[in-house]
Amino acid sequence: MSDLLTIGLVILAVCIYFSRSISKEALELLSAQNKIHLEQQFSKFGNRLYLIPIIIGFTVYLIITYLRPSFSNAAFVLLILFFLSYLVFTSIRVIRIMKMSGLPDAYIREYKQSRWVYNIGFAVCGGILLYELLK
Repeated sequence: MSDLLTIGLVILAVCIYFSRSISKEALELLSAQNKIHLEQQFSKFGNRLYLIPIIIGFTVYLIITYLRPSFSNAAFVLLILFFLSYLVFTSIRVIRIMKMSGLPDAYIREYKQSRWVYNIGFAVCGGILLYELLK
């Protein structure tokens, strides 16, 4: 593993840690009733369905690299871009659901910060992966 990739993984780990810390502090802004409401809102969508696009994307990547090994670099680039796009799309969708459900603005603001830190960590790590692949 290259030093640059190691740095990317460290940045990702730090971003995930800070994102979780921000999320934890944001939850402290909610009343017990709001926490129950939040859980009810997201239990409707099913946590199992969240991973289906990721599994499909990874499966398509494996199929492409198996059938056409010469396209493996291009398929990997597309997989990384798909994954990063999916993270952003999911963040926007979750925030929209929170706004529609009437959760306090202070909580939503903190949650947005948490998601941005999380997404930036993955974007930096993904960018480094792409750089390493394409150099």
